Amino acid sequence: MDSISRTAEARDSCAELELHRATQRGSQDVATLVRLHGQPLYYFLLRQCPADLAADICQQSWLRVMEACHQFEGQSSFKTWLFSIARHLLQDEIRRRQRWRWFHEPVEPEAAEQPELELQLAQEQQRFRRAMAGLPRVQREALLLQLEGFSLMAISDICQVGQETIKSRLRYAKAAMAQQLGVDHE
Repeated sequence: MDSISRTAEARDSCAELELHRATQRGSQDVATLVRLHGQPLYYFLLRQCPADLAADICQQSWLRVMEACHQFEGQSSFKTWLFSIARHLLQDEIRRRQRWRWFHEPVEPEAAEQPELELQLAQEQQRFRRAMAGLPRVQREALLLQLEGFSLMAISDICQVGQETIKSRLRYAKAAMAQQLGVDHE
């Protein structure tokens, strides 16, 4: 990691720590946290479970953040801590329901001016969702976190496994996706 990246990461961590401290001061500051991280959190969950469950887990995550904000030590970014909480809540709910099927809400393609392009886009999105759904849960989770922009270290922290394990999961996930989608992985 170069010094520019480390400086930017440190600056982001300081800003997030300050926002975390703000959660203890009032609801205005909590709203800022929700604006920054709410949508990415919801979409991360939505890619792994039905919309109603994603919304419930998202709300539970924010409640947990407010209840446990004193436990955040700033050793990771606030976003990493938040996603880790959400991941654990989702796993607990899935275990509770004994439900290991994964659903995906259809995503509407952006309106295209040409119906053929709109149809092609919808078909490609459907192929991608099917390929993603075909991945083992741990591989899909690692890939989704990487697509959310998390570093290997952050994914490792969220999933509570070593970085080498995350690298392996990502490698297998990308290879399986490439094979399913018929693209060259290398």
